[in-house]
Amino acid sequence: MGDRADFFALPCLGCRNAAEALLCLPKTYIDKTRAHERIHRAPAERAALFQGKLVRCRGLNADGQATRSPFARFARFAHSVELTVDFADASAMRVRLFGARIEELAALVDQTIVLQACARPLANGPTSLHGATLAAVTGCIEPQYVGVPGGISGQKIRCAVHAALGIEGSLDQAALLLQGNAPIESVLHEHGITARALLQDLHRPATLRAGDTALAIARACVVREIRSAAVASRVVAAPCPYDIDQHLIALVAAQKETLSQDQRRALNAIRLQVNDRRGARILLNGDVGTGKTLVFLLALAAIASTSGKRVAVVVPSDLVARQIHAQAQARFPQLQPCLVMAGSGDVPDDSLMLIGTQALFHRAEHLELEALVVDEQHKFSVAQRTVLARGHTHVIEASATPIPRSLALAIFDGWMQVRIVNCPVQKTIVSRIAMPESRRKVVALAHAHLQRGHKVVFLYPKVDGQGATVRAAGERLDKHFQGKVAVVHGQMGRDAKESALKAFASGERPIIAASTAVEVGVDVPDIGLMVVSGADRFAVAQLHQLRGRLARNGGKAHFVMMLDKKPSKLTELRLRAVCQHADGFSLAERDMELRGFGDVLGDLQSGQSSATFKLPRLQVADFTKPAGV
Repeated sequence: MGDRADFFALPCLGCRNAAEALLCLPKTYIDKTRAHERIHRAPAERAALFQGKLVRCRGLNADGQATRSPFARFARFAHSVELTVDFADASAMRVRLFGARIEELAALVDQTIVLQACARPLANGPTSLHGATLAAVTGCIEPQYVGVPGGISGQKIRCAVHAALGIEGSLDQAALLLQGNAPIESVLHEHGITARALLQDLHRPATLRAGDTALAIARACVVREIRSAAVASRVVAAPCPYDIDQHLIALVAAQKETLSQDQRRALNAIRLQVNDRRGARILLNGDVGTGKTLVFLLALAAIASTSGKRVAVVVPSDLVARQIHAQAQARFPQLQPCLVMAGSGDVPDDSLMLIGTQALFHRAEHLELEALVVDEQHKFSVAQRTVLARGHTHVIEASATPIPRSLALAIFDGWMQVRIVNCPVQKTIVSRIAMPESRRKVVALAHAHLQRGHKVVFLYPKVDGQGATVRAAGERLDKHFQGKVAVVHGQMGRDAKESALKAFASGERPIIAASTAVEVGVDVPDIGLMVVSGADRFAVAQLHQLRGRLARNGGKAHFVMMLDKKPSKLTELRLRAVCQHADGFSLAERDMELRGFGDVLGDLQSGQSSATFKLPRLQVADFTKPAGV
């Protein structure tokens, strides 16, 4: 374990000492001062202790079927153990345990046992116990810490906090870290609690209510800090020395297509902001297929043409950068658009528009930008997104993954949100979930789309390995559709990838087996079918963005989410939300209802944030509820 200092340090959460470890927030609390003998008197949907008599136990395999006798040779390898327990108000209740040794449980038959579990009332039946484990009455309210997948375990955090509490003066030092922080002090003052008392109630609450209240106050502190930081980041408004109206009108008139009403509204909103002040801050949410790219390119071109100064677009991948650069060259040759990627040469002095990847960040010291667009802003860190912008730089953070208005106002306070909702063309996309037994129907659907002259995408989460992979799928599909299948994935060289995409776009090979290389930027207009294997591994926003690649010129298309096995309840709800919501904004609201802010507040969820408290696990209500706890 190393020395004591190493034990309570949590570097992956930014905690270097005992005081900082005490800033890690629990997720919830369990009352271990007593065990309930009556199930119906315990709090519903909250972990608690239950006491009853163990009547019998048996091992179950992965399919839930009974294994051999508890004393059989291989019983210890049972997938789970089913207990039959008599409680005071519920006799012969069946409770399932995972990770338990059946021989140890068998020795407890006819004895009183204590279980930690969550009582969950069923819609049409008795209450059941979920997530059960063997436990003991400890006489205290126990905080429950939850770690970060792939980062740190909840057990490690619990041990670190416990060790920190054993250091004399650690609570006082942690309280000093909170004192002097104006947003936090204002929240503490509102609730009449000191910093030290708050920390005491967070990690050693006397009652459940005290712990819950402390946790709510700590989350309110995080929200106040986020909002205060957003206000502090506002650029002091200074009048803009130019007016882009004349150039913008000319540029819009020069385009071969007619802009949609939504595109015109968005451009007008951006125009007003840019003309009003230097350093405009705009959050551009364009749902998939709404023409967001053309809107921000026209705005940048108007700024560059009017000011005579350089503008830039930064995107997450080489593929997207090349496509936007090609579009900029065709539309605005007078601005000499320049492509900036790893290995590219110097930027010509007469180039007023740069389109590039993260390679732009490495040139930040030599770039003075009048305006910057960060496309797919959620794929860049806050530090990356700000390195290219000076105080006077107009910044447009664009995303095809819609951000709900309530969240945008909370995080981007002081920014103007511009939304493009409607597609320029009429299209209908039928979305559905499919299981392995439906593969023949999916293949038949692919044949039908090919006969109509449409293209088909089969998308996979992995390139190699076991299960559904791009390479294996490419070989399998080629047997069904000989000479019609192209393969694209991230491990291919640039030339091979571009060649495959070209064959797909031209119709030479109308089927493509791909990894998520097609998630953004593959602008092939006549894709009629997309089949996503392992759809449960994708976020809702990612699935919606993939769906947006379909029917770019209008018409009807199909989006099929293939699953290898029956999904969990939450996963099924998420996938059904994709089927039920074609509009990305309503889908984003529903996704936020199901799982909180999720990836949008990823830094906060992982503990790596500018917030003083770590792992706040904020929910929608933390930002949208009235002031107070």
